[in-house]
Amino acid sequence: MAPARHGTGRDADTPAHSQGEAGRARTREGRELYCQWLPGPAGPDRARPTVVFEGGLAAGRSSWAGARAALADVAPTVVYDRSGLGRSPAAPAGVSRRLHTLAEDLGDLLDHLERVGPGGPFLLVGHSWGGPLVRLAAAAQPARVAGLVLVDPTDESCDLLFQPALRRAERIGQVVRRPAVGADN
Repeated sequence: MAPARHGTGRDADTPAHSQGEAGRARTREGRELYCQWLPGPAGPDRARPTVVFEGGLAAGRSSWAGARAALADVAPTVVYDRSGLGRSPAAPAGVSRRLHTLAEDLGDLLDHLERVGPGGPFLLVGHSWGGPLVRLAAAAQPARVAGLVLVDPTDESCDLLFQPALRRAERIGQVVRRPAVGADN
């Protein structure tokens, strides 16, 4: 059995998932973030940026399925689940879920993609709560970012985002969304 690009061990006879090749990116604290990569177009024009999607508050990687399908013949794409979403385990107690920590996790994902593929430069796409995350990740290492696409971004200066009631709403959204997404997403 030949190893897969991200070291998942999937062989060539296993059908591909519609969201792409699965992998796990390790954060600086040792946590793992589940990610999936679609290679994009084949051929000589492979110098296109890799599009990395960052979802909204309680949205995991599956929320980008339609956008990724539209880009299948344009560029390589990557989706992932932040800690506590989808197939990424929640951060242990005491690990911050603040904006800067989440942006560092995105930076760790980009580090992983540079090491194992598909590599940069990266076009970061952030929706809602993902908007501030991609802005911070881009500011941390601007040389590896080809651009940003902000889709209805949230204002990270809004005090409401850091209130306990919003954190509870996020957790409720995660629990409610799990059965709707399905076990194989």
